[in-house]
Amino acid sequence: MTTQTMLWPLLRIEARKLAGRALLWVILALLAFLVIALNVALIAALAQSNLEGVPPTVLASLRASLQWPQSVLMALTFANGGELGGLFVAVLVGALVAQEYTWHTVHLWLSRGVKREAYLLAKFGVIVAALLLLVLVALLAGSVTTGIYTWQATGRLPWHAVPWGHVVAGIFETTLTLLPYAALTFAVAVLSRSSMVAVGVGLGYSLLVENLAAEVLMLVSPTVARVVRFLPGLLSKSVMRAVSPSETALMMSPTQTTAPPPLLSPGWAAVLLLGYTALGLGVAWWAFRKQDISA
Repeated sequence: MTTQTMLWPLLRIEARKLAGRALLWVILALLAFLVIALNVALIAALAQSNLEGVPPTVLASLRASLQWPQSVLMALTFANGGELGGLFVAVLVGALVAQEYTWHTVHLWLSRGVKREAYLLAKFGVIVAALLLLVLVALLAGSVTTGIYTWQATGRLPWHAVPWGHVVAGIFETTLTLLPYAALTFAVAVLSRSSMVAVGVGLGYSLLVENLAAEVLMLVSPTVARVVRFLPGLLSKSVMRAVSPSETALMMSPTQTTAPPPLLSPGWAAVLLLGYTALGLGVAWWAFRKQDISA
């Protein structure tokens, strides 16, 4: 059988396996809980009476960002690669890929004549579907929470004012920001064959390199800081600016105390994110085709 004829049956099998994994549903539930909790916390903060020192324009902007139609697009920002999405992707992909070695599933498939490229493509294809599901859950959780707040604050829900075409495009753009993190963790999982290593590297990159190290670089000099904007985290922010121009500073990392460097245009950022994804998959394929799976 050719790679193409093998791919579709493998995709169906991998999709069934993924749907049966408790880890996926736990991650989706946790993401929904965090999105709801963060929105409720912001709404509760705006309801406090001790906000006299905050400029009225800032308060108005925050309230608008938590009400439909702006809040529907804002819900997507929680799931992008530079925010919660990158962390959840590291855990999900690291476990899904590396555990196949522990359970000897890889050995079983290859011993039955499945081509390595077909197996790798099917595995990553199902991962992309899982990323899309993450984005949809964040969108649903955020939209429902802020929809209730909008109804209570205004007495109506402005369905007609929501740019639904922009929302659909935003779903795919947000999923794009997750791809480099998935490809990085995918490559580490194939190289190490260890869930712990893959998850650790993925989380370490998101938390240490893109947050702490990036902030240190921005403090060194403006010239060095310009390098940071080519990291996937700030490239994700560039793409998300196109999704939700009203994105507020509350969506920034809590460790970030310096102003970010000028962002690239969303178009160039998307191209570079795809480049990072291709690089990660290339490394995974290079390692996988040389691996002794019997070991």
